[in-house]
Amino acid sequence: MLLEKFLNWHEETLKTLQLNITEFLQEETRDLPAKTEVEIFYKQIVQLECDVKKLEEKLNHTTGKS
Repeated sequence: MLLEKFLNWHEETLKTLQLNITEFLQEETRDLPAKTEVEIFYKQIVQLECDVKKLEEKLNHTTGKS
C-alpha cells in the first residue's frame, strides 16, 4: 500500500514536472513552439507539397515530359 502510494506520487510528480518544463519552454523562453503552432506549420508544409506536385505536373505537361 505504501509502495503504491509512493509510485502514484512519483508518477504525478513527473507529469507535473513535464508540464511545467513544457510550459516554461513554450511560454517563457519561446524555445519550443506550442502544439497548435506545430500543427499549423505541418498543414502548411503538406499544402506546399501538394502545390509543388501540381506545378510539377503542369510543367511536365507543358514541356511534353511524363
